[in-house]
Amino acid sequence: MLLPPGIDSSNPRWRCVPLDHLRLLRVGGADRGSFLQGQLTQDLRTITPTRSAPSGWTNAQGRLLLVGQLFAWDDACWLTAPASGAEALARRLRQFVLRARVTVDLAPTPPRGLLAAADAGIDAPDVLPPEPLACRTGAGWCVLRVAGDGARLIVLGEPPALAAGPAMTPADSGAWLLADVRAGLPAIDPANEAAFVPQMVNLDLLGGVHFAKGCYSGQEIINRTRHLGRIKRRMLRFGCEAAATPPPGAAIHGAAGEAGRVVTAAAAPRGCELLAVTQLEALAGPLFADAGRRWPLTQLPLPYAIPELA
Repeated sequence: MLLPPGIDSSNPRWRCVPLDHLRLLRVGGADRGSFLQGQLTQDLRTITPTRSAPSGWTNAQGRLLLVGQLFAWDDACWLTAPASGAEALARRLRQFVLRARVTVDLAPTPPRGLLAAADAGIDAPDVLPPEPLACRTGAGWCVLRVAGDGARLIVLGEPPALAAGPAMTPADSGAWLLADVRAGLPAIDPANEAAFVPQMVNLDLLGGVHFAKGCYSGQEIINRTRHLGRIKRRMLRFGCEAAATPPPGAAIHGAAGEAGRVVTAAAAPRGCELLAVTQLEALAGPLFADAGRRWPLTQLPLPYAIPELA
């Protein structure tokens, strides 16, 4: 695996994680900036060779088709996307290209992650600065900080450039998914496609919606949701001791029936942890991961504040 300068491949605090659950959507061509400006919730003018940003892509009804980390590298704009829906997303985005000088492709291989050991943060000032979403590129490689998490990096490059690197085991991908849940980062799986407006999955709180950027697909409904005031559904984090991890799209249940929908979940030391878009009024009573109410949910904190709960 090609690692950027400053990353010591022999340092045991680093673990190289196979991010096989992700693909990289590449948008190239001379008109890529104006094209994506009319499609994404993020302002393309905030993306530089040294700064990435979260972003969403919505349909005309303001419902999310994709949430990913947006960055610039190698004469193109890139978005991380769930592997399960990446091919369909690329085909759908191509339908909007029309006469624009734009190409939409998928990178042939998934990215790799670097995960810091639990007792050590990432301290690599010669690689990239400590600011959230920092990005740095070089000849044949790109490295960026994961949104909301200073202990993880996404690395792109052509393998193998080093004879030895950080240990990689399939189990590490579970640690990465759990870190996504704990950071409150949503992923739009095909099971949840077009189910949520950005505010429901907290994309506005993560800085993934630019409300003053101008027109883009779904903008009117997203802005209207913002000006309506109180959001009735928000993505919250829960713990559960159920033996099985619920899949994206699974229902969570309250006293009055279905109270929300799982966005993403990961195995944890005790059962699992999950992010679910939840009816806020249902928080007054107990919530469960199953209709039979055998597996209660315990609300856990997020690293950012939910205004409606303040």
